[in-house]
Amino acid sequence: MLPSRRALVLSTLVSTAIFEGITIAGRLLSGGSAAEWIERTEPPLWLQIHHMFWAIPVAAVAGAAWRRFPRLGRALAGVAFGLVASDLLHHFVVLPLWVGNTGWHWP
Repeated sequence: MLPSRRALVLSTLVSTAIFEGITIAGRLLSGGSAAEWIERTEPPLWLQIHHMFWAIPVAAVAGAAWRRFPRLGRALAGVAFGLVASDLLHHFVVLPLWVGNTGWHWP
């Protein structure tokens, strides 16, 4: 594996673990489902959006930085991939094991 590819894979794995850890911690601390938390706290819309969608602006910045700042571009691309991977992992592995469904809902 090329060093740049290794760095991309590593940043993807690390960011996936971090984002999923934050997601699980938030769910444990909220004491209920995401829908109940949204109803109870009325958070701003940016907190209600699946974190997969945050990968879009991060990927755009990664693409813009890739040639001029390749290390930053790779790191941000890894973060973008990590956001997507964490959301998919959460909805298709963690939630089915934890609550018995994927938890996909729309406000």
